[in-house]
Amino acid sequence: MTWKTIPMALLRVEINDKTLGIIRNHKAGSTTAMNYIGQALAGWTPSVEPNYKLWRDTFGSDSYIHKHGEYSDYVQELADCDIRVAIWRDPVSKFVSGFFHTMFSETGAQEGLWKTKNRTLDTFLDHYDHYCTNLNVLDHCSTNTRKLGPHRSHYTHVLPLFRLDKFKIMLKRMTGKMIHSVQHRKQSYDLSKIPKSTEDRIKSIMYQDYQNGWYSD
Repeated sequence: MTWKTIPMALLRVEINDKTLGIIRNHKAGSTTAMNYIGQALAGWTPSVEPNYKLWRDTFGSDSYIHKHGEYSDYVQELADCDIRVAIWRDPVSKFVSGFFHTMFSETGAQEGLWKTKNRTLDTFLDHYDHYCTNLNVLDHCSTNTRKLGPHRSHYTHVLPLFRLDKFKIMLKRMTGKMIHSVQHRKQSYDLSKIPKSTEDRIKSIMYQDYQNGWYSD
C-alpha cells in the first residue's frame, strides 16, 4: 500500500497529557493542520506539502491510524481522544477542489484519470459513478459526512476551513510555540462562475452534508 492511496486516517498526538485526535478530511485543510501540529511539537518548517513519512518518523506509527473505510471505522479511537477536532469545508467547494485535484494533478495523470479529453466539471459529473470507483476520486470528492460522521457533537472543536486559524491559535495556547501560517496553493477556479444547474448536481451528490449540518449558510 502506498501513502497516496490511503483514503483517510486519524491523526493522534499527546499534548500536555491530553490526547488530540483529528480525522484527515481531504480538501479541508488536513495537510495544513498536520503541518501546524508538526510546527508546534517538533519544529517543522511551514509547508502545504503532505509528508506522511515525516509524521510517522516524528510521532510514531500509532499517531497515524489508517484504514480503508469511513468514519465508523474510527469511532472508538476518536472517542478515546480528549480533544477531538473536526475541520470541514463547504460541500460544493470541497467537491470542486477534489475534482481539480484528481483530474488535473500529477496523481491523476499517473492513475489514468486524464484519458478523457474533455475534463470539464459537467463531464466529470456525467460520469461520476465511474470516476468514483477510483480511490483518489472517492477520497478527495467525498462528503464531510463520510470522513467526519453525521454528528458534530462527537467533537470538542468544530471548525470550518476558513477558520483554520483557530486551530493554529489553539495549538499555540496549548504548547506556547509560535506557529507560522503556510502559503496555500492558489485556487484554480471561481465558485461564483459555476452555473446553478451544475451546483445543484453537486449538492445532490453531497446531500448528506446538508442533512448533517456540514455546510455554510
